[in-house]
Amino acid sequence: MYLRQLEIMGFRGIKRLSIHLRPNMLLIGENAWGKSSLLAALSLILNGKNSLYQFTAEDFHQSDEQQDITLLFTFSARDNKEDNAKHNQDLQSVLVPNEDGLERIYLRVSGEKQNDKIITHYSFLNEQGEQIEEKSAVKIAKILINRYPIYRFRDAYLNKQKLHSTTTPHPITDGEYSREFNAIITLLQHYFMQTPLEDPVFDATILWDDLKQLCAKLKQDESRQLQRQFLALWTSLITAENHTENHTENHAEASHLVHPILIFETPESRLHPRMVAILWELTQYLPIQRITTTNSVELISQAALRDICRLVRYTDRTRAYQLARNDLGKEDLRRLTFHVHHNRSLALFARTWILVEGETEVWILNELAELLGVNLDTEGVRIVEFAQSGLRPLIKYAQAMGIEWYVLTDGDEAGRKYAETVKSLLDTPENYSQHITQLPRSDIEHFFYTEGFEDLFIRLSRWEPRNGHYPMNKIIQRAIQRTSKPDLAIALSNEMKNRGTQSIPLLFKKLFSKVLTLTRTQ
Repeated sequence: MYLRQLEIMGFRGIKRLSIHLRPNMLLIGENAWGKSSLLAALSLILNGKNSLYQFTAEDFHQSDEQQDITLLFTFSARDNKEDNAKHNQDLQSVLVPNEDGLERIYLRVSGEKQNDKIITHYSFLNEQGEQIEEKSAVKIAKILINRYPIYRFRDAYLNKQKLHSTTTPHPITDGEYSREFNAIITLLQHYFMQTPLEDPVFDATILWDDLKQLCAKLKQDESRQLQRQFLALWTSLITAENHTENHTENHAEASHLVHPILIFETPESRLHPRMVAILWELTQYLPIQRITTTNSVELISQAALRDICRLVRYTDRTRAYQLARNDLGKEDLRRLTFHVHHNRSLALFARTWILVEGETEVWILNELAELLGVNLDTEGVRIVEFAQSGLRPLIKYAQAMGIEWYVLTDGDEAGRKYAETVKSLLDTPENYSQHITQLPRSDIEHFFYTEGFEDLFIRLSRWEPRNGHYPMNKIIQRAIQRTSKPDLAIALSNEMKNRGTQSIPLLFKKLFSKVLTLTRTQ
């Protein structure tokens, strides 16, 4: 089963909220709009400590009228095989049928003020929303809480109670992936779990390299063997101290049944954007339900649009807005994703800039990088247009700020002038070829046309030849007019994807190789 839905009424900063929880969710919203209250509701109830949380006066929503608290957690089976699974026998009395064929569990936690006392009550509901009369409701609630514990990863400086006050993972001394796994342990301990050292004993550069190496290995892990080891490592880190003698299930059984839910609170608060990108990619390989809160444009740009959830607070309630499966068609979703993911700022955090003349190059280079398996975000590479600001000021700024840079120019007269600018700004002109690629054609469209993609341009332009005449300049101009530069970039990307990476011009493969060489000098 998994946590599918949460309804909140009268809890802390939330008057009313209904939110559908997905396997991987990126939560955004303005300050005081309910993110912290939502996370508190999740983590206080699903605490994994074999104890039932009791509401306090501070938990009640501060409104004029008297209000009670109601939290309704909906758990859903993932498939029909779960219905009669052995480990669900203890939950049989509270399993509720649903029209989709997947059974549900509705756990209600309510609080009310009675004179000077606050009463907290745990119960289960049926399909009509009525309370199930179950004498063992408390016992069943504890089983559910222990099986689906919430773990909050937040800035270690803010942790009043450490994530693991009694358990310190030992370094891994053997195994094929010991170096990379130790990097994960170090990352979590230093930034999220323990009081950070003012002067860390680890080398952050080596840490980043090891984590990036782990990303690459997980991506190539077709057998999923490494992914299973990776999951086992996380599970051991976050559940070790919860297997106590007080648990209703024995250690071996609990280890198998526990399905932790991870919460990452504004990971960008202490991590550099590049490290956030690496952490985000690593967590994508965890088959664990995850919720991440962020104020980072960079992190939003790395998430699938359907994984983003936006909280908006109104007078009478807080609403959770998400993109449903059928809200956008496939092509519209692709175009919107393309726009959101590649039109963002914060280039100052990058290691290297690829400086290009216009928007066509921005779209095409982003697509080519993806096809070549180059993750620009984790590498710390940004593509920056210089048409409006000028090339010289951008190079000077990059040099002053210690940012590596690489220039892509057209082969026309303007491109030759840009090339002279590059040469004049280099302290050692012999390194000229390591900082620039000049197209052998007048612009990038003419380059691709002559590199075997003329059929695509002809199709997009809807050109009808007369006497077998195919004028290249007119066809390219009409193709751009009938589509748009972003659509042309997508069309080229799709064509190369269909043909295979061998169809990507060698010039661009060399470009990214040089850029990565520059980037990795830091």
